[in-house]
Amino acid sequence: MMNPTQNQLPDLRKINQRLALNTVRVQAFLDGLAPRMDALVAAARDGNLAEIGRVSHFIHRCCDVYGYEELASRAADVCEAAAACEPMLEVDRKIVRLVGAFARTNEKMAVASQV
Repeated sequence: MMNPTQNQLPDLRKINQRLALNTVRVQAFLDGLAPRMDALVAAARDGNLAEIGRVSHFIHRCCDVYGYEELASRAADVCEAAAACEPMLEVDRKIVRLVGAFARTNEKMAVASQV
């Protein structure tokens, strides 16, 4: 005889609620990164390598924890460039790549939340 609970489907409402909650958490994470990106750009404008290193390290670690590999990798590139005192032009290029990756990630998240 088959156990009646074996034929039951998962409660889709609970799954949808979890997905919605995760979407909100991820969007809140990305929204929280926006001011950090602004701070990074401001530090680059001032030529402040110490601040660039500090902020990019924070972004790298956060993105790594949340599983945003491209953002984490781009932030690590900026962090390493600042630590190595690379020329500001090269640091700026790496920051532009990071900001671009952030914009693409944010855009993908916005599109996914509309579906």
